[in-house]
Amino acid sequence: MKRSIISIILIITFCLSSALAASYVVKPGDSLWKIATNHSTTIHALIEANNLSSTELYPGQILAIGETNSTYRVQSGDTMYKIAAKKGVSLTSLLEANPNIDPNRIYPGQLLMIPASVTKAPTTSIIPVSNFAIKVAELVNVERAKRGLGALNLDGRLTVVAQDKAQDMLRNNYFSHTSPGYGSPFEMIKKYGIRYSYAGENIARGQESPEEVMADWMASSGHRSNILSSNFDTIGVGHMQGIWVQMFIKSK
Repeated sequence: MKRSIISIILIITFCLSSALAASYVVKPGDSLWKIATNHSTTIHALIEANNLSSTELYPGQILAIGETNSTYRVQSGDTMYKIAAKKGVSLTSLLEANPNIDPNRIYPGQLLMIPASVTKAPTTSIIPVSNFAIKVAELVNVERAKRGLGALNLDGRLTVVAQDKAQDMLRNNYFSHTSPGYGSPFEMIKKYGIRYSYAGENIARGQESPEEVMADWMASSGHRSNILSSNFDTIGVGHMQGIWVQMFIKSK
């Protein structure tokens, strides 16, 4: 299988509304991405609504699924982030519900589709993180410890951004730091409301395990410099069908 990795670095200065949730019974061959796409929602929304600890599913599993979309007419001063917060949906689900809209060029009077929210299941963890993400972060901190560097904090919110970036690359069939919908990773992190003073991103494609992708990243000087940078204190990790994303920040 062909494997690819890219790194990037740059220095620069979530409310769910209650809605009646429908249910869905997982079928053989289903994935979170497939279910999210077919029901106009996001992987993150499904994970939150069902308190999932990983992206693995099994036939017969019952998932909570949001119901129908509604519409919203853009008002003066609106941004996609403000609309998402106002309507109680994630920015990712709002962008996915409006694939032909340039999120940086919305205008008053424009009509947007608003995806339905889902009722959040009781949970003791605010944002679930997959086992793959946890393992990648552990391997990063092993490499940092070898060099006397401090461990990075695996952050749930930044992991959501990384996971949505991996899903975006898979869904829109591209492999780049620049997303056609979100822009650069630095712009994407900002759109999710995360503040930082320093940020970087590693991406990879084709690796089958956390150990394999980390070995490839560590063999590349650009990726290794992000992993071992003393400028970062926080990491988020995304993984979707062989696409891997690491996002690094120094928190403000």
